[in-house]
Amino acid sequence: MRRVIGSILIALGCLLAPFALTAHWAATDIADPGRYIRNVSPLGAHPAVKSAITNRVTDEIVLRLRGLGLSVGGELIRETVKDGVDDDFAIAWVEINKVTHRRFLAILGHDPNPSVQEDGVGYDLAPVYELVKRRLQVAGMGNASRLPESHPVSLLLPTTAMTVINRTYDGLIALRWVLLGVSPALIVAGVLLMRDRCVALIGAGLGLAASMLALAIAMSAVRNAYLPGVVAGGLSYAAVVAIFDALTAFLRNGLRVIFTLGLLMAAAAFFARGRIIRSRLAAAAFEARAHQSAEPSKDVPEG
Repeated sequence: MRRVIGSILIALGCLLAPFALTAHWAATDIADPGRYIRNVSPLGAHPAVKSAITNRVTDEIVLRLRGLGLSVGGELIRETVKDGVDDDFAIAWVEINKVTHRRFLAILGHDPNPSVQEDGVGYDLAPVYELVKRRLQVAGMGNASRLPESHPVSLLLPTTAMTVINRTYDGLIALRWVLLGVSPALIVAGVLLMRDRCVALIGAGLGLAASMLALAIAMSAVRNAYLPGVVAGGLSYAAVVAIFDALTAFLRNGLRVIFTLGLLMAAAAFFARGRIIRSRLAAAAFEARAHQSAEPSKDVPEG
């Protein structure tokens, strides 16, 4: 009975491990503004992200100029936007992400403001739009001063995707401390209940490695199967994948560490068990020889 209960506890602890790791990631890297900005700031130099922003702002400016009855070559505008993105985009990118993160948390916090929840979460590119307006004026395009204020948006996650994320996020955040405490506690309790601790440790290590492998497969499925279906609003798949990879870097590193530790624990327990078995066999053989030598001789003397 103890073996059955111990096995169940270890299995439950391993099963909860990916949820515990994901909950910790959501509460730190996603919910914390400082860590979120640190994670996405390097993307300001990512070619796919810069290209997506350039295309979206170019389309917006061309559309606004045509609305004013002005005909301007799209390539000229694109080159101006591209130069602006290449030279002065880093600071604007940080400001854009601060606004996006606030909106993202507002939706996850069930903010009733409909302007936040209308389409989902996207990048408000107004800072880049204003930057390009100033560059066009400096370049001698006086008509650029007539461009109205605008907030072009590159949609990152539509409402349908946010609905799924919202449900998962609520559960993970609500249970994060429970998961972080219960998962290792169940594994430890299961190991202590088992008579053969080495076998229990082998099972726990392999179970942790398997659970992290399952989490890696789930992340790969989201990245390669789910994300292409939600790409919209000017952001290319390459840009969305770059953002996804930046935001999940901690999660990927964490599962790799736990996966490796699980395998090392299983290997150490396996070799330790082998040594114990060999020691017991050697002790048994020694006792058998000693017992045989201590028995009196049964030979009958002659005569």
